[in-house]
Amino acid sequence: MATYTKLFRNILQSTIWQESLETKIVWITMLALKDGDGMVMSSLPGLAKSAGVTIEQCKAALEKFKLPDPYSSSKANEGRRIEDVEGGWFILNHFKYLDELCLEDRRAYWAMKQREARARKNNLARKVKKREVDMMRRVGETMETLEAVPETPAPV
Repeated sequence: MATYTKLFRNILQSTIWQESLETKIVWITMLALKDGDGMVMSSLPGLAKSAGVTIEQCKAALEKFKLPDPYSSSKANEGRRIEDVEGGWFILNHFKYLDELCLEDRRAYWAMKQREARARKNNLARKVKKREVDMMRRVGETMETLEAVPETPAPV
């Protein structure tokens, strides 16, 4: 199944963004590759190839992701980002961002529904206004027709 990964803008202020270009690329690649449970199933050479970096650069990035980060905005896991699992790595803050994503998507969904409701209401108002104008035009035409008909005297 094809999926996508939403990239939060606060990554630009994170300590990840202070790292080398290769480290950032490996991180973004891992975010793109992770499954719904936060697992990145790959070998080191496979991840390096996907990221377009050397195996040594990929290995160095992974080691950084496993270390405590005292400057991380997330104090969970002492700022560590991944842990080794059988067949790959687990993104430690996956569920935190999944919850934020769900909340953000729900807000966007409700905002869209509100826009649609307003549009329907405005469209309905325009339709009602058009019907009123059409009706008034017909009434006006009827009145003009009645005024144009000469009055005939009533029989006595």
